[in-house]
Amino acid sequence: SAIHPPAAALLNTATGYDGQFFYVQALDPLLLHDATVHALSAADAAFRMQRMAYPALAYLLAGGQASAVPFGLLAVNVLVLLGLTAALATYAARRGWSSLWALAVVLMPGMLLPVFRDLSDPLAVAALVAGIIWWRDGSRWPAALALTVAVLTREVMIVAVIGVAAEAAVRGWRARRLSLSARVVAGRVWPVIALPATAFVAWQAYVAIRIGGLPGDANLGLPFANLIQEARWSLAGRPPLYAAWDIGYLLLILAAIGMAFWSAWRRLTVTSAAAAALAIGVLVPSFGDIWSDTRLSAPLFALLLIDGLQRRNRPALMISAAAASMTLLLPLGLANLS
Repeated sequence: SAIHPPAAALLNTATGYDGQFFYVQALDPLLLHDATVHALSAADAAFRMQRMAYPALAYLLAGGQASAVPFGLLAVNVLVLLGLTAALATYAARRGWSSLWALAVVLMPGMLLPVFRDLSDPLAVAALVAGIIWWRDGSRWPAALALTVAVLTREVMIVAVIGVAAEAAVRGWRARRLSLSARVVAGRVWPVIALPATAFVAWQAYVAIRIGGLPGDANLGLPFANLIQEARWSLAGRPPLYAAWDIGYLLLILAAIGMAFWSAWRRLTVTSAAAAALAIGVLVPSFGDIWSDTRLSAPLFALLLIDGLQRRNRPALMISAAAASMTLLLPLGLANLS
């Protein structure tokens, strides 16, 4: 393998794993050395170079010391999870909601499990949630910075920025019809869209230059094809408890997708627009395992919870809470996997 893990790392595959790829990039987060680019390309992980924010933060937290990078990767995720819990609990309490709703975000399988595998999902979701809340509350520059971190952590977060742009476009059109100035809307929203979009395009271009071509994508396919295939595999031969967990989570993903579209149709807000955009982002990738699906759907469940709290939409809240509760049932399903 071209990917060399830190000393004493547990190896289960010959080609490496996601957390190992982040470790390699955290040693050289700006891809300044050809050896880093060649190693990730040789491991068929070139598209992961798009996700620079997490390894960059780990590098900074490690003080640039290679021996401290593994601890930096873990520390970033632990700090992000603790910070997101505290921030969401405070945000909820100030608006008269139960602070316990914060647990419905941080305890999701797609948030909690990546902490132990050195993956970028906790940072991506935390930055997205912060960006959407800040923008909804009128803090446009903090929102722009948070969304920039989100798109540089996981490239799929750019669809949420597109959702923000779509909501602003609709609001601008309505302002025209009311004889108000659409320029006011554009003047307010432009940094929230332009800053993350520019950073996203610039880093994509830089990665393309470094590897001599496009970095690739996360296996895009036909809508629903991934979820259908995963259900077939679960029903065909997986152990009963594991299959039940798998099917249960797939049904929650479908419920979240439907609720996000319904919420946006009923009343388009920045939160519902971003959630609907993420729902589309969940439909098209093709991974073939529920583990990847939990990670990809985590930002959708998080925004659905925020939208549900803002609208006091009980079904949306129950869907998000049910997704978090699946973490508690995960050991039961894994114990039956053999």
